Amino acid sequence: MTDIHLLGIRHHGPGSCRNILQELERIRPDLILLEGPAEAEALMPFVSYGQMKPPVALLGYQPDVPQNAVFYPFADFSPEWQALRYALRENVTLRFFDLPLAHSLAFEAERKDGNEPVEADDEAIKQPGDPFDLLAEAAGYTDGESWWNMNIEQRRDGSGIFEAVKEAVTALREALPEHTSRRNLVREAWMRRMIRAAQKEPFGCIAVICGAWHVPALENMPKVKDDNELLKGLPKVKAECTWIPWTYDRLTFRSGYGAGIDSPGWYHYLWHHPEDDGTWWVSRIAALLRKKDMDISVAHVIETVRLAQTTAALRGLPAPTLEEYNEAVTTVMGFGDDMLLQLVRESLIVGNCLGKVPEAVPKVPLLIDVERQQKRLRVPFTAEIKEMTLDLRKETDLERSLFFHRLALLDIDWAKPETAGGKGTFKEKWSLYHRPEQIVCIIERAVWGNTVEEAVQKYVSDRMTGITRIPELTGLLDRVIPANLPELVEAMTIRLDRLSAASTDIVEMMEAVPDLMNIVRYGDVRNLDFSKVGNMLRAMVARILAGGLLVCINIDEEAAGELLEHLSATNYAVSTLDDEELNGMWYGFVQQIRNSSGAHPLLSGYAARILYDKGRISREEMRDTLSFYSSVGNAPSDIAYWFEGFLRASGSVLLLDDNLWQLVNGWLCGLSDANFIELLPVIRRTFSNFTTAERRKLGEKAKGFELNGTDTGIASGEHSCNDGDASKVIPLLGRLLGIG
Repeated sequence: MTDIHLLGIRHHGPGSCRNILQELERIRPDLILLEGPAEAEALMPFVSYGQMKPPVALLGYQPDVPQNAVFYPFADFSPEWQALRYALRENVTLRFFDLPLAHSLAFEAERKDGNEPVEADDEAIKQPGDPFDLLAEAAGYTDGESWWNMNIEQRRDGSGIFEAVKEAVTALREALPEHTSRRNLVREAWMRRMIRAAQKEPFGCIAVICGAWHVPALENMPKVKDDNELLKGLPKVKAECTWIPWTYDRLTFRSGYGAGIDSPGWYHYLWHHPEDDGTWWVSRIAALLRKKDMDISVAHVIETVRLAQTTAALRGLPAPTLEEYNEAVTTVMGFGDDMLLQLVRESLIVGNCLGKVPEAVPKVPLLIDVERQQKRLRVPFTAEIKEMTLDLRKETDLERSLFFHRLALLDIDWAKPETAGGKGTFKEKWSLYHRPEQIVCIIERAVWGNTVEEAVQKYVSDRMTGITRIPELTGLLDRVIPANLPELVEAMTIRLDRLSAASTDIVEMMEAVPDLMNIVRYGDVRNLDFSKVGNMLRAMVARILAGGLLVCINIDEEAAGELLEHLSATNYAVSTLDDEELNGMWYGFVQQIRNSSGAHPLLSGYAARILYDKGRISREEMRDTLSFYSSVGNAPSDIAYWFEGFLRASGSVLLLDDNLWQLVNGWLCGLSDANFIELLPVIRRTFSNFTTAERRKLGEKAKGFELNGTDTGIASGEHSCNDGDASKVIPLLGRLLGIG
């Protein structure tokens, strides 16, 4: 008669690990049946490799639909991981006896249509509440997590623990039948089938290691025909399996029971330092805080450990839990402020550990190429967020930039561009953050090519064929340019030329112009020939010049607001590019808007402001324009729109540009009382768009002027000129400007 031992565990817990190893050493099984998909057995040998370092995960996916995937995470303190190591070390036969991936992925495809990968047991976790909360309530704990941690994970004596867990879970399953999903019922039927099959083989002792929730269902075997009925007609798809690195941060999501493992870093400590009295843990916290320039002494460490132990004793606990240590750290090191616990949580309680898998693990060619380039460029996956500023004048940084841009074109969001903090084109700032789902995305993109460059070429080419709008294509082209793919750029340029030649939508062209200008400007660093794009840009601006005025006439406020955004973006791009021919064409178009009597006043006001800032309108002419648009013959709404356009986003400019300030302030001070009162709602509307700080500073600046707009020197200081003092400054200015 086969001797079967049902060992119910938590999927990630140091106490469960110790209990499993102690029980395996005691019973010395001939066969271990471990919860997990059968396809994973082929990957077992890699566990013994020296390069395999948890946390890692088994990734099961559907090759033709890679986004339909499921993860099985393992940490050092996962009982399944330790069981794998035990089986390999003791040469014990081990089989995964959970529902095969071929069926599990088919279930997932039906449930979520392949939208995102999930972790194993995700469906059970979505059931309402944690069933162990009932046991916690009966025992006086706040929640099931605390109850399990104290009674299982931090328990020193593991004798009889599996019988106790089985009894507790049996009672819970009887009280909460709705907590077991149909998918779990199918899984348990499959597990029973595998147990029956193992009993027919010559194994004297079988250890069954599974989640504690499944134990009662595996002990009370129903009839074979009942299980066969549950397993009849299971959906099936093709499935593949591989090992991937995992992170402690990702382990906090949907892993195990309840909402997940809240403290993998703490569990790592409990597993590797079971005999520590808290000194090592608190010392690590002290070292972390010292790195943050906090004054933490040895006395702080001693007092924190003492307070945690005392608190645990008062609460009747055999040893301090994480809660007691957190309270002690807050009291002793934080002086009652728990703000520093956020830092401790990120670095130690959760941790930033990233696993590692051997290079020999089966992988798709695209993932191999990604890892090869990461190694060559020294930008590996890391658990923490990493900021990188690249100088494109350096060869290595330029290659990194190309690599990041190509991955971004494949919609792999590992490297995300940030603002570099300057207007030049030779610097880029990137934020790197690894998530396991990115590997699934790489596998999904593998159908487009075996290398990153090949996959990008084909993937973007396929996307390009479905684009029919010029701005969408120029936006994509703007992303392709930094990736240094000349053949793809050539194909996209031809496609763009055809779209622009066939288009009659002026607004669409306005929307596309900033991207085209950015492409031409970016080419200076990339050393690529963008003459075709430049010619296309000039032709498009000429077409806007010819027909753009018509779209500015007889339109409502909403349409004018959209056009204003396009005009603003284009004006910024033109100013940055600083091409003499394009400048002339663009400002000629802006002059048309300003001179047109039918153009929406919002646009006319903005056009006047652009021309004034560029010195194309004299101060006297601008003063006359202000007087004209504020005259009583104009409709109040037209006046409001004109001033809103003229002073668009100008709060800081009014503060810093004395010419503009004196122009606006002088005009306001020159209004009669009646005209001022009539225009006051318009002025308030315009200034309400400024920030509170800008409005306050504008008011302070206005105090320094007389009622007629003359500067009194109160706000800005006396403007007296001293030739001697000025001559001392000139040499320094020359050195700063590099002119002598």
